[in-house]
Amino acid sequence: MPLAAKRRRQESLQHTLYQIRVPPGSASSAHSDHLQFPESSCPRCEDRGMLQCLTRPRPSRVDSPSRSPSSTSSASSTATSITSNSPSTMADVVPPPKEAAEGLTSRDPSPGMEETLSLQDLELIMYWCTTTYRSMARDVGAEVLWQTVIPQLSLRVSSLRHGLLALSALQLAGTNPRSAQRSRYLSAAREHQVLALEEVRTEGLQDLTMAQCNAHFALYCVLTAFSFARCLIDDRPADEDGPAPPEVLDEFMEVFERTRWLVGGMMLNMNRIVTGELYPLVCPEKPRPTMPDMSRLVILSLRRKNEMQALRDPSHEKEVYAEALEHLSNALEQLMKGGEPKDFAFCWAFRIPVRFQDLVRARQPFALVVLAHYAVILHHLREYWWMGDWAIRILQEIVDALDPEWRELISWPVDSTGVCPSGDPDLASESVS
Repeated sequence: MPLAAKRRRQESLQHTLYQIRVPPGSASSAHSDHLQFPESSCPRCEDRGMLQCLTRPRPSRVDSPSRSPSSTSSASSTATSITSNSPSTMADVVPPPKEAAEGLTSRDPSPGMEETLSLQDLELIMYWCTTTYRSMARDVGAEVLWQTVIPQLSLRVSSLRHGLLALSALQLAGTNPRSAQRSRYLSAAREHQVLALEEVRTEGLQDLTMAQCNAHFALYCVLTAFSFARCLIDDRPADEDGPAPPEVLDEFMEVFERTRWLVGGMMLNMNRIVTGELYPLVCPEKPRPTMPDMSRLVILSLRRKNEMQALRDPSHEKEVYAEALEHLSNALEQLMKGGEPKDFAFCWAFRIPVRFQDLVRARQPFALVVLAHYAVILHHLREYWWMGDWAIRILQEIVDALDPEWRELISWPVDSTGVCPSGDPDLASESVS
């Protein structure tokens, strides 16, 4: 891009920080098939004053205490459908790039109304354009989209704009040591998340313009990162008389459910995303250097254990575990081949049986063993601030929950992540050997 054109683009973006135009119907206000939210939520979500858990079937919307009265709205209920033949990675549904991709900013022009950003919102959008966008991108091509194209699109689709502001506020809360500022950023993150979720939808997508379709896809990506980061950063302690904070595994299962729902939304949009300007976000990446592939032997061992448990225990849910292991095997294989973990880590949550989540919540030993191996994939995302030490926290709690006879099955995840099991020198020595 010529220097003069680049300067004009930067000046245009700076100007939008003070006055932006939003199409009256850009956030799909003309449609009533928005997602709603469940009647019950995890205690920690309620304690933080955030939206209640997102993914239970036929939920009802519950206003968050942090919302302002003016942000309240009603919507009808929908059910999210997840098909068994869904792709195991984003790349599975991505065709070769088209020469003439459909652009974001050149289509769907519409007159707008002025909306003035607060000083705090200006700070948050500046932080997005200078810092937060990097954590969403996997390469230089994607960085350009997350830094410039998607923020420009957010000026026309309010739900995406609030999503960007929410994630920026959450990152600032995590990096700011001053408690007063931290509290202010957390409050902003909660409020913007609520506003972002008001217009999220999984039905009537054929009625969306290309710009709105792209905005929804980008928003699903942002909200996925937000779901993981929120539990790491928004650690407001529970009231003394209120419910105790959930254990790590229970909290992760709530994030897992939201991830499943959000990835489902991405897949519904995929056939249009691959023809547009966001194609670089989902296009197959060139393989990176491979790692020694121990995963095949590990998966083979787990499959044998699954067969043996089914023979010993008639209540052992062999088919559920077999399906989870099949998708885990595919994900680990791509990891060992040098694939980008973002492309398949979250698809595993989308594809596995819902029943598997119940088995983890019930602390079924074999379910915990399978989840421990999935944590290896999450560990390869630890460089992103919104993922952080999730894998380590999950593994440490699994180690504590398993009896010694089961712990030997997770020596590979422990060794791969460098977890130092507390109070279990036998497992620690096994992982080093």
